[in-house]
This record gives sequence, C-alpha cells and structure tokens, in this order.
Amino acid sequence: MNNYKKSSEINIKLFEGLINHNRTGKINHFFKNKINAILLDLKKDNNDNFKKPSFFSTDKFNFFGWSASDHGPRKKGTNKDDLYEYILSLITNSSYDKNKIKDIKLLTFPKVFGYGFNPLSVYFCYNSTNLLVHTVFEVKNTFGDIHHYVLKNTDKKVITQRVLKKLFVSPFYNKNGHYNLFAKHIDKKIITSVEYVMNNNTVFFASMNLKEIQFNNLNILKSICKLIVFPGKIWINIHLQAFLLWLKKARIYKVPKSETIKHSFGNHLPKDK
Repeated sequence: MNNYKKSSEINIKLFEGLINHNRTGKINHFFKNKINAILLDLKKDNNDNFKKPSFFSTDKFNFFGWSASDHGPRKKGTNKDDLYEYILSLITNSSYDKNKIKDIKLLTFPKVFGYGFNPLSVYFCYNSTNLLVHTVFEVKNTFGDIHHYVLKNTDKKVITQRVLKKLFVSPFYNKNGHYNLFAKHIDKKIITSVEYVMNNNTVFFASMNLKEIQFNNLNILKSICKLIVFPGKIWINIHLQAFLLWLKKARIYKVPKSETIKHSFGNHLPKDK
C-alpha cells in the first residue's frame, strides 16, 4: 500500500473565474459563466501545514466538497491514491515512464451542498523538477459516459494537441471532427481551451480563465451568496443552453452507444477531409 496522505489531508487551492462557450456556423450561440474551481494535489508528500476550511469536506456533505469516486474509474470507494494510480496507468499506456511523474494535480469543480457535475476536469502531471510533462482532459457527458484525452510530452512545447473526438458530448454535434486541447497552470492562474474542428472549420470554442483566491470559509460563503456557485449550477446551465439551441432549431443527433475504450492520446493528426 502506498504511503500517501489521507484524502482529508489533501492540499487544495480555490480558484475563481469565467467559462466562455462560443458556437459558430449556421447557428451562433454564446454564453459565459462565473465559476469556482479547485486544484487538488493528489500526491503531496508534505501537507502537514495545510488546513482546509471547515466549510469544505471530502466524501462528506458540506458547503463545498469533493469525491475521488466521481473521477477516473468512478468506482465506489475510490480514494485519491487510487485516482493517482489510475492517471499514472493512462500515462504508462502512452509509452512514458511513469516513474518520471512526481506529482499530479487535478483541476475540477467543487460539489455544492453535496451535488456537482464536472463536464471537464484536467490533470496536470509534473516531473521531479516541477515541469509539466503531461495533461489529461477528463470529459463527461450528461448521459453518464466519460473519456480521458491524454496529451503527451507537453515539456517539449507541445502544449496544444489534437485529439479525435471520441465522446458524444452534446446532442447538437455528432462525433465527427477533432479537438485542439490546451491547458496551462502558471503561478496563480490557470487557462484551458477546447476548440472543436469539423471539416477544417472551428464550430465550437470554450475557454476557462481562472485566478487563485484565498481558500477560506469567507470566500466559500461569498461564492454561494453571489450565485457564482449553487447546487447543480453547471448541470442546470447545460440544459438551459440546450433548450435555447433547440429554440434556434439546431439539429439534434441520436445518442450513440457508450464507447468501450475510455481513453485516447493527443497527437498531430492529419486535417479532417
């Protein structure tokens, strides 16, 4: 058994920022949302000085919370150590020496009063010199499916990478085309972007710009009072925007069967034809 810290001692940082979604083409649609996100250090050897706010809990009901079992293999009883090993296994499949990975940090959205939905989570994988060498995009849809897109060799300045679309995410798009994925954590700022390309045209672009704020009870309460977060906010907004697209008469595609392979790898793929 690995001698990691228990989940209750996990080092966590709090972020605040904006999500932007922009659909282009025959039907244009744009929206943005203020959000909170958390960055969890899944393997931190020295968390003794970290004191989490009393309004935050792991695997328990609270104002803010997080559960490892919502991620990765999504099995009941999964803890952060299991999640760490799961991400390592994906990296190993990419022919990268997992022993070079010394830390993995997970960017995701907190649960609010025990409820949460994470359409996108990002794992930042670092080596012993704290250099980002891999990122893993964990994408979920509202139909219960999940897929991990593993971006390789980001230390070689290949941060933005192309991946074939493997997961049916929105009923308004089929599974054709590819994504250009980007994620970067610099000091107290995090930027991510997802560009969806079909037939050499960008049909959808989403970005997330986050800035670290102090992780304390006051900021948790402020976020709830300002409605930056509330139970089910992301899930509700996804369905609200879907309703607005339906009103605009966007085409709806049938939900396909779930994919059996739950991960794929970034690469420089040929352009869509």
